[in-house]
Amino acid sequence: MTRYKVKEVRPNVIAVVVPDDYERAMLFWRAQEFYESPCKRFRGGTFSVWDYARWYAKKYGGCFSYPKDFVGFNLPLVVAKKCYDMNPVETPYDEEMKSLVDSLFVNGERKYMIGAESLKGSTFDHEMAHALYYTDDSYRNSMDEVTGGLPKSSMSAFKKNLAKIGYCRQVVWDEIQAYMSTEISPKLCRGVRGKKSIHKRYRAVFKDYR
Repeated sequence: MTRYKVKEVRPNVIAVVVPDDYERAMLFWRAQEFYESPCKRFRGGTFSVWDYARWYAKKYGGCFSYPKDFVGFNLPLVVAKKCYDMNPVETPYDEEMKSLVDSLFVNGERKYMIGAESLKGSTFDHEMAHALYYTDDSYRNSMDEVTGGLPKSSMSAFKKNLAKIGYCRQVVWDEIQAYMSTEISPKLCRGVRGKKSIHKRYRAVFKDYR
């Protein structure tokens, strides 16, 4: 059984703290990929965890490295609920996550779930940026204003890099603000000019709301 703690860290923002990287990834990955997989076959659909693991291994180097590749997780609670309403429980991790989601879900509430190793550090801040983007319209509008003002060359580089990392186009603006408000990621910022000044603009907004 996965060892984790659950805390509402802001109104409608639920943090699931799982200290172990492997356990955290295995708990979240099915719902996470239902939410934002770059592959249309899995995003928002009915799929077997084993089919996804096979696809992921073939696409990203021959083995299922997902627990090493991703350490933080985030998605609307309503999406996680829909994932397990549509898909059968196949693993003990599915069973635990479905039980957790069912216990937290209240119809009509705009709740957001994040997963991290603790309630501090860059991973937690990154996931909080996603949560704020979903739950706080003022934050979202402020971040979108920054993103909308980026040079076309920077946006093009960000989109290309996010696709390589494994994100779908639907979450591009959200991922840009979450990454750039909390760190200067070499993977995301490859080919981006003036990344330090861009980071400062996003960071300033994040600090105002954090």
